[in-house]
Amino acid sequence: MGNVMEIIWSNLATYQDILESSFAEFLISRKHAVKTQKNYCSDIRHFFSWVTLTIQSQNLDIPQSHTQFLQTITPDMMAKYKHFLLANHIPAATINRRFSTIRLFCEFAHMHGWRRDNPATILTNVPLEPKANDDLSQLITHFRSDLAREGASRVTIKNYTSDVNQFLRWIEQRSR
Repeated sequence: MGNVMEIIWSNLATYQDILESSFAEFLISRKHAVKTQKNYCSDIRHFFSWVTLTIQSQNLDIPQSHTQFLQTITPDMMAKYKHFLLANHIPAATINRRFSTIRLFCEFAHMHGWRRDNPATILTNVPLEPKANDDLSQLITHFRSDLAREGASRVTIKNYTSDVNQFLRWIEQRSR
């Protein structure tokens, strides 16, 4: 029985590959920037992986084709994905980019006749955190300046400040 389940789950991975490569071709045809293509493909891969885990964990019917895989994506599932991202403290800008990706992908799937509707229409962007002039914002600004002065790369500065921001938000939530 284990071999049958392995085959079924490998089929799911194949469906995801079909959808992802078709979406990548669509992005290229629309002349999206290379970085946008990379980010959108990464976002859709993340979303598909989350959908697959949801199918497994909720014992949903296993799709038998890539179009059936798309039919498992419902507005309710979209709401759960949004909750998942927020609960895991994903930065608002990343959440919003992922939502843009999913909305575009669902439009793409609709254009190809793979979906009759667009379940992503319920996805609304989350508010970006304001750049307040409070003590923490000033601290982060000074930290960013110190990293630059030390010769850290732009990517390192971005990653470090993002990590510190996430940590500070986590501490703030725990202290409530």
